[in-house]
Amino acid sequence: MHTFPLRYHCLMKRRIAILFLASLAGCALKPTWHWEKRGASDQEYSFDLNQCKAATYSDASGVVTNESVRRMFACMERKGWSKVEN
Repeated sequence: MHTFPLRYHCLMKRRIAILFLASLAGCALKPTWHWEKRGASDQEYSFDLNQCKAATYSDASGVVTNESVRRMFACMERKGWSKVEN
């Protein structure tokens, strides 16, 4: 007779734990910075970003490494973009 409330209680605790972990994961995925270039438009950003990605990842077989990310960032910085904290 007491098993139903106990099961319900355990189920609710699991749901709360899952929601809590999902919210933490969402916060962890939010970027802490963005690219900025004084006077640049969204179209210029997209153009420069796509050029740098093409130059950096064209031979990477879809594999992203720390080195390729550093090359990507260096490319954007050469084009005048700066990483800015959100």
